[in-house]
Amino acid sequence: MALLRVDFYSEYLKRNVVLTAVIPVDKMDGDKRAKKRRGPYRTVYLLHGLFGQDVDWIDKTHVVETAEARDVALIMPSGEDGLYLNKPEINEWHGKFISEELITITRQLFPLSAKREDTALAGISIGAYTALINGMLRPDRFGSIIMLSGAFMRDRILDAVDSHSPRKRKYYERFFGDLDTVIGTEKDYVALAERFESEPDLPKPNFYVACGLHDNLCENNREVVKLLRDTGFDVTYWEPGIGGHEWPFWNAWIDCALDWFAPGEMRPTTAGGDYTALTSLRAPGKPIPMTGEDPSNL
Repeated sequence: MALLRVDFYSEYLKRNVVLTAVIPVDKMDGDKRAKKRRGPYRTVYLLHGLFGQDVDWIDKTHVVETAEARDVALIMPSGEDGLYLNKPEINEWHGKFISEELITITRQLFPLSAKREDTALAGISIGAYTALINGMLRPDRFGSIIMLSGAFMRDRILDAVDSHSPRKRKYYERFFGDLDTVIGTEKDYVALAERFESEPDLPKPNFYVACGLHDNLCENNREVVKLLRDTGFDVTYWEPGIGGHEWPFWNAWIDCALDWFAPGEMRPTTAGGDYTALTSLRAPGKPIPMTGEDPSNL
């Protein structure tokens, strides 16, 4: 694998941006170098969480080893506040940067597959919300969307709109812009999901969703899974009985998500809990329930 740090000027963001790329150009086999791999490679674009950075994935998970076993390229942009959303009212186009410019630039730089079925957009926490929004805005580019412990913010935005607290409203406007313009627009995943019902010719991305039962966002994730299934999307949902809103959970379940996207060798987890033992329950079709409510019946 080749690990690269890339710095380039973004036309959409009007500044230089950085990303980390992991490209499976070769593979070490003991003391010998295996035959070089040439691509085009299946690709996962990984989005971090709130106030994170691109190298979080390198520092806090072993996703590189898992991707290497599958010949999958990883592209990790640095999102600063964790959201890549368009804010046309202030001429900011972070969403278009992710779904258009980043895809174009990385495919020019590296031998990445241009097929939508070979391209996934993934995120944790608020990055999962961002992956959901941008993935549904560009289903022609992203064939798969991976969401781990998603912080799906629609209801919080509605609460902030109705709140009498200027501080609460101002906090959310920092990320979403004018809150009165969010519901029913491209920042609203309910509206985006329903668009696929009114436009049946749109290609539908497949979803992989996982959230631990002890995560305070668990119910929120169940609601989004139900929304997606009700509007005709194929959703693989896992709700393990261990794991909270934490990197040990994401370390293990990004492995499981990559195994769903590009089946291959599973690596033993370095997390404190034995998450990967749960993946032995994999089966065709809808996953069996792990704990709590039966996700297949949501």
